[in-house]
Amino acid sequence: MFVAVLASLSFASSAMAQTWTINRSGSYKLWRNYTVNSGDAVLITASDVALDLNGFKIETRAPGTGRGIVVQSAKGVSIKGGMLGGFNANVALTNSQNVRVDGLQIIGGGLAPNGGPTEIGILLLNSWACDILNNSISSVNLGIFVRGVNSTGNRIMKNIVVGGATPANNLLGICYNPAAGEGTDGPRGDSIYNNQIARFGFAVAVSAGSVSNMFNDNTLASFTGAFREPENFSAQGGTNVEFDNTSVTLPSTTIPAP
Repeated sequence: MFVAVLASLSFASSAMAQTWTINRSGSYKLWRNYTVNSGDAVLITASDVALDLNGFKIETRAPGTGRGIVVQSAKGVSIKGGMLGGFNANVALTNSQNVRVDGLQIIGGGLAPNGGPTEIGILLLNSWACDILNNSISSVNLGIFVRGVNSTGNRIMKNIVVGGATPANNLLGICYNPAAGEGTDGPRGDSIYNNQIARFGFAVAVSAGSVSNMFNDNTLASFTGAFREPENFSAQGGTNVEFDNTSVTLPSTTIPAP
């Protein structure tokens, strides 16, 4: 297997850091923090790629814009072991298959929404058979966002997803929606379990066109309610299933900045 070290991802603070494209299969490791001025930081277009952030951080100088790590039309990709922050979508999987995102720390800036989420922790768009696990996501408007009818069979488990200091900026912990321009059909057949979600207006949102997704053994601590659309769950005639979740309501208080 081709093995590459992303030493080129190390720039002086004044350098114009550009998108790094990984278009060849292999194992890659980050050896220093990497900051882009704007746009996307890392774009993975090859299949069979293992990216280890090695404890380092990827961030942007243009908060609320661009994407941190993008997996685009690829399969068999794994991403692990480091930090991201400040992007519009910190991790984005698009039209991809069998991707594993494991053990990342994603720290947003607590920005206000701008006609929608300004900061998203992890975005899955028409991607399937993906594992999203053991990630810590905080201070974003929307924690984990799953979109598109071709998003199916994903497993989202053991993540900590917590909104930021200002309650009004914390929209949703986990959201299931159709993709833009693709009608009303949404993701289906996902398993979402053993996640801890706190400090969002609603912990979970599931559109009517998102069907047969299973939510169980999650801790849902929100300002308004656990599920924004309870009518889309089986207890009220819908097709999505929820069981053994623990739900509590939090006071809508502001947390002092560290």
